[in-house]
Amino acid sequence: MLKKNTILYSPLSPFRMHIRYVDLPTGTVEKFGPHIHSECEVCINLSGDISFVVENNIYPISPGDIIITRPSEYHHCIYHSDAPHRHFWILISPEENHALLRLFFDRNAGENNLLRLSAENTEQLISLCHTLVTESGTPCEQLLRFFTLLALLESARPSAPLVSSAAVPAALVSALGYIESNLSHPISMEELANAANVSVNTLERHFSRSMRITPTAFIRQKKLLFAQKLLRNGHTVQEACEQSGFSDYSHFIALFKKNFGITPLQYKKQLSCI
Repeated sequence: MLKKNTILYSPLSPFRMHIRYVDLPTGTVEKFGPHIHSECEVCINLSGDISFVVENNIYPISPGDIIITRPSEYHHCIYHSDAPHRHFWILISPEENHALLRLFFDRNAGENNLLRLSAENTEQLISLCHTLVTESGTPCEQLLRFFTLLALLESARPSAPLVSSAAVPAALVSALGYIESNLSHPISMEELANAANVSVNTLERHFSRSMRITPTAFIRQKKLLFAQKLLRNGHTVQEACEQSGFSDYSHFIALFKKNFGITPLQYKKQLSCI
């Protein structure tokens, strides 16, 4: 006999979820450079010869693997060949629903991004994604599918990032670690190559083949993302410029606007309105 009532209370603010099935055939691989979102992202891999960089970790990806990132968590897909890449791509606006999205928020940045389900749950997840893409349903049916998707993700097992492999050279892993630890000052190619214990030419080749980006462009993008993080944490534009290793203030503002579409000051004003 039940001796007391069970009260279910879960605050739910209005939110948006966007899901898309992506099929990149052989020879038409899109290049996605380093980027961040203001949403929670889920990428459910179906095929492809890829790894995934999140913050300073590289995760090997197999069919059925899931990559999750939260707002402002830097990530980047690495294509090792032009093999077809098929996946479901989901964006969830967190709004005030952090308590319901603990899978994304209750962890350190760059940790536990790779999730793996049992074969049975993987099949259920993929089937659910197909349904979400192809069928509309009532609001209650769509919410049920959304919460079923969250429950499946929460049942997944986090997997460790890649240390090194033939596809992702150890020198590249070392270089990424060095960049992450030295964002607050200028990084020369010679300095980075020495830290990775390879020549500049070899380092540039590793970035080109594995990351599809030059070391200089990668460092610049990481520094801009770091500056953006500093601005979110309350630093002034001048402080963000200096602490992210940019020596030229005007150049920093121009680069920031080119990459994010607005100036650093406009970005801070946007934050104050949220």
